[in-house]
Amino acid sequence: MKADYIYFGENGLTNTSANHVANMAKESIKNVACELEAISFYSMTISLVSGGTPQQAKIGSTREQLDGVLKSLETVGEANALIAWLREAIKARERLLAEVKEMTLEGYCRDILGGVELPQPNVNILQWMENRGYSIPDINGEFPGVTTNRLLGNVVSRTESYCKKFGLTMPTQPKKEESMTEDQYMATLSVKDRNRILTLGAKASAIGKYIHENGHLYKERELFRQTLAHPVYKEGEGANMLLGRYEPSVTHDEVEALFFRLAAEHRAIQAELNGLLAERDRTIETDKQKKAAEWQEAQAAYSRELSSLQQKLETYMTDERKRMSEYQVEYDAWITEQQNQHKQLCADLEAWKLSEAKRIASLGIIIPNELLSIYERINGLGK
Repeated sequence: MKADYIYFGENGLTNTSANHVANMAKESIKNVACELEAISFYSMTISLVSGGTPQQAKIGSTREQLDGVLKSLETVGEANALIAWLREAIKARERLLAEVKEMTLEGYCRDILGGVELPQPNVNILQWMENRGYSIPDINGEFPGVTTNRLLGNVVSRTESYCKKFGLTMPTQPKKEESMTEDQYMATLSVKDRNRILTLGAKASAIGKYIHENGHLYKERELFRQTLAHPVYKEGEGANMLLGRYEPSVTHDEVEALFFRLAAEHRAIQAELNGLLAERDRTIETDKQKKAAEWQEAQAAYSRELSSLQQKLETYMTDERKRMSEYQVEYDAWITEQQNQHKQLCADLEAWKLSEAKRIASLGIIIPNELLSIYERINGLGK
């Protein structure tokens, strides 16, 4: 679709480079993720009951480390947003290449050649006669009733033949237009708005996974509560018994402040994202209702017009017959020309597909302004 070109420009990344940057971004946040997973709210020392110097077994997080949690999560969200953009761009190029590959001869004549008439190499003589306004013989009022071997082919309906014969317009069966999809809605958005949805989703996911049940912060918070209630633990027996003491590295209030600060940030991000998704759903539903109403109206009009024509047809009966052999020579010359044109256009289409695929493959993937900072940081790794 044309909207897929929003990801590309004359200068930009190749698929290989984009995939490489996406992989680097994925790798770059592993260290940050490890730091986030290492957040703990207590230190621990162990010693023997028999004596000896206590040894520190664990060091709890500092206040400075807690203050950096939100920034780290934002870094994860930004990197994931860059990854999402690059992956979507790669898929967009694949869709564009698929469109070229799947281009039909009809679409090529209509869209690429600007409405060139499509050759009709498979038109039988009855269709050919109809297209030229030649009268088609009827048998007992049935259109068309010719059954000789030279005239075999697709038979048009009685009503269509009747319309052709008397210069009437055959109504077209209305097609129910497909409702707008989520991808089509996204295609209507600007780079900024589309990236905003991707970024909000990425950030909400990063924070949510960290603070929700089974998340690292949630588990550490619960463990911190237990260590406050039971600061000493024992392991072993007798003279070899180890005594351990949990010593908080931050206060309970600081832990709670971090948890609720992240929860508030997550709610704010999710609220904005929900609003954008709600607007998407409203737009899609409005489009669905509009198209359904239009189709029902068109279907009703089609039925009324078709019914009227069928009633007129039933009143018409004729026994006129015409010889059709005189048209055969003219038809043979015409169908040969159509077949030659069709063969040439098929060759032109294949050449166009090759050229267009090369052009699309050469397009560069652009980076939105909002992602330039994180892109430059990721792309600079290892240089």
